Parts: sequence; C-alpha cells; structure tokens
Amino acid sequence: DAAVGELKSAAGAAGPASVAILSVPGRWAAEAATLSTKLKETGLCPDSTALLAVVQESQNAAAPVSLLLGTGGSAAPFFVNKEELSQAGAGLAKENPVPGVPDGPHASIWLFADSKVPGILTRNLLEALDARYPRASKVGVLVKPVASAEAEDPAASLQNWEPPREGRQLRTRDRSDGHGWMKSDPIFSTLEGLGMESTTVEFKKRPFGVKRYTPGYQGKGAMVIDMQEKGRYPGDAMGQAAVGGVRTGMVVKTVGGKDVSQWDFEDLMDLLNDQGIMDPDSKSAASWGDASKGQQRQPVEEVVLPVNIEFGVPTSGGGSSEAPLCLNSLPRQEGVVGLAFSEPLDAALRLSVVKMGPSLEVAKSGPNPEGGFLVELIRVQGKEMPAASALKGAAKAAGLGSMKGVCLGLRRPSSGADDAAAWAVFPLAGVSKTGGIVFRSKGPTAEGLGADDNIREVQFFAPGPGAAAALQDLTGKFAGKTLPLALVTSEEAAMSAPQSMPLVGPALIGDAGAGTTIHRQAVAVVAS
Repeated sequence: DAAVGELKSAAGAAGPASVAILSVPGRWAAEAATLSTKLKETGLCPDSTALLAVVQESQNAAAPVSLLLGTGGSAAPFFVNKEELSQAGAGLAKENPVPGVPDGPHASIWLFADSKVPGILTRNLLEALDARYPRASKVGVLVKPVASAEAEDPAASLQNWEPPREGRQLRTRDRSDGHGWMKSDPIFSTLEGLGMESTTVEFKKRPFGVKRYTPGYQGKGAMVIDMQEKGRYPGDAMGQAAVGGVRTGMVVKTVGGKDVSQWDFEDLMDLLNDQGIMDPDSKSAASWGDASKGQQRQPVEEVVLPVNIEFGVPTSGGGSSEAPLCLNSLPRQEGVVGLAFSEPLDAALRLSVVKMGPSLEVAKSGPNPEGGFLVELIRVQGKEMPAASALKGAAKAAGLGSMKGVCLGLRRPSSGADDAAAWAVFPLAGVSKTGGIVFRSKGPTAEGLGADDNIREVQFFAPGPGAAAALQDLTGKFAGKTLPLALVTSEEAAMSAPQSMPLVGPALIGDAGAGTTIHRQAVAVVAS
C-alpha cells in the first residue's frame, strides 16, 4: 500500500495513460500481481491502461518500485505461450496473423520474454513479427525469473502449485472442450473467498465467448484466461462475456444465484458446458486432449439457459513466485509478453563491446562435454594453434591487461554493416584442458546461427568503453526527444540512464540492421 501510494503521489496530475510499465524489485516478485491490482484499484492504471509488471533481479537491496506511464495512441497487450511460439514463423506470417498477437496496423512493438523459454521459440516469434509487420520498430528484453525462497510456507505452496498429471481432468491435454490448465497460467485460490468486485452477465446462448477457463489451487474454481475481446456484430454469442463486462483474470463466482466458486473444476465445466473456442490462427486440434481418460466421476448436468453468471476477482494467488512478468494483474511465465502500439517509436541498439583485432578462421570446434560450446583450434596464417593462445595474442595486441569481460562472436547468417547485426556475441566460460575456448552457448544450431559443425570464423570482443558509453552515444542520437526506456544487460549500465526507466535482462531484443534478433552484449533505448 505504501509503495502504491508513493507511485500515485509521484504521478501527480498525470493524464490517462494508454500503457504503464511497472519495474518490480526481485524481493517483491511474488507481489507483482498484487501491486498491479492495487494500481488499477486506485485509478492510476484503469482497465483501459495496458499494465505490464517486469520483475528485476537486483543486487541493490533497496531497489525501488518504478512506474512508467505512456500516453498517446493505443497499446494492445498480448501474451504468446510456448505452444503458440512453436507455431510462429516467417512463412505463415506473411499471409496469416501471428499466433497470440492481435493483428492490426502496428507501428511499433515492445517485447518482454521469459528467459526460460528456449531461444529458438523466441526467434520464431521475432521472425514472424518481422514478416507480418516489416515497418514496425521492435525492441525488448529477456527477463530472468527470480529464484524462489527455499523456505516452504502456505503462500509458496500456492504460488508454485501445478495440477496432478493423473487422476484429474485439469490440464488441457486431458480434456476435449479446450479448457484446462497450461504451464503459463497464473495460479489463484478461491478457498478463502473472492474480492468485493463482481460482474453479473445474463447468458442466453452458447458459447459464452470464453475461449479457455483454467482451474485454481487444488483444482477448485475456474478463471477466464482467454476470451473473445468484443462482439463482432449485434447479438454475437461469442461477444456475450465481453459485452457484459467480463475480463481475463475473473473467476466464476455464482451460477443462477448458487455459489460455485469452490466447485471442482471438472464439475463446473460440466455445469457451464461452455465449449472452448478453437482459434485457427493459434491453436491446433492436437492441443485439445482426450476426456475419456483420467478421473472417473459422475457428470454434472448443464445449466439451463438463460442464466445469470456472476464473475469475481480472487483475493489470493498470482501464479508462480518465479513468474518474471505480470500483464494486467495476471502473472505470466514461459512465454513472451508484448505491447503493440499504433504510434511509431524510435529504437536503437548498440553492442556494449568492441572488436578486438580482425576475425579469425576456425579450424576445429564442437560441443563441450562439460557444458557450453568449444572453439578448440584457430588457424592463423595457415598454421593451427589452440584458441586460447590466439586469444592471448589478440589481447596482447589490443593492450588488454585482463581477460575480464572479453567475449566471442559468431557471425550471423544475414549480416548487416553494424557490429550488432553482423555478430552474435557470447561471454567466455573458461579454457578447456586442450587449450580451447569455452563460451556460454548451446551452440550455433540452438542459437539459430547455422550448423554446429560449420563455424568458419570467430571475432573476439573487448569490454572497450562499455555499456555506459554506448548508452551515452544512443542518447546523443535522440537529442531533444524523450527516452522513456533504457534496456541493458548489466545493472551497472543502468546507472548511466538517469532520465529513463532502465530494465535489465540477460539479453536484449532488437533490430540492428539484419532483422530483429537476440543480443547478449548490448544496450538499447526507446525514444518518443
């Protein structure tokens, strides 16, 4: 309450915002959903505002909660889960909407990806967005989940709950109606009752317009997790929920005046008999399971229409304590959260490291048995030598007194003129027993850089002027403009952006001249 009060006071007389970014320090990771809800309740971020909370793992124990309010144009929030990411790609996106992304004339897109998602899936989305919206600027950051506390308590048990894999029909794969729990869903509880806020809608026909319900803690209750956002025409059955004021994150409270908030999820789905809506652009029939297996129980008779259904808001829950993102009070993990803007925003990205000598020919490389990827031999003037020896020579020629911060770059398949477009840069992990260089990567194939056995050259990079100088360079490029966001890969660099809200992550997302890609040693700014 105190933090929200301070934010409201700092916002002063700020007008209505179309988007809000909330930076939440890691010590409050489990409270991101609560903070978001309170910001909406105070009116600072009403329902018309797209509110995204980003959890930040900080070494500063006193790191504050920060709020960025943006006005002008519209902001369409979205969440793309792992299943939808696997279906994304440049080929289909040229003619079809990108799975999970609301289609439209987007001028710019911000992206926030859970770093636990495999890189290949995030790249699928980036390629699809480039193909579908080639003129839209795209920038973002990977967000690292904050490690949960080791101590087990009732709250931690709730936050990290998952449905049983057998014996119940709680997961989508175990049902044939399209409803059920998926890995990225928030976890909530109805066992302690619901909040005061509620919305009652009279449904006259099926379907109601809810694409998917998800179960709560211990399989009790049902939350609206995906729904038709508006009616397509007067009397559209699929628009009933939206027109009646239902929104994602609400929980079924009463049906025909009877409290069903603590019913078993399976019984509640029988009662509603609200068949999930298969979205041909983002779902496949294979994602709907087989209801003939699992729990054996007596079916509940469906409710007769018309019927009044009351929806409420849970007072406890919020999803895994490790969820690094929260969109409109719903914790999100293992996917990508985005904000698609109708107005253009300038974005620029630079590497935070500099080249160290010329690129070198690789004679031998491959996976490292102990982790990471190994460049074993370098060929210099037709002569092979251990990669570590070649690095030592390059460092000496560059006048470096230490190897701290030295990185290795692999050439991107579609190289641009800018260093960030030409090279994918990785930190070094160590030296092998044979004198090879181990860098932190699963290899070119996993990084979308080609075959593991086809590394032809590498480029060494030195810390150089570092991220602070790169940020100052970008700030100078946008002189006279507002710089609302600075995206960096080190907490130290965040100190160089006092006029912006800094967001820190293990890697950035951005276009450096060769398509939107993932950059691990870079800084970026957004200007408006």
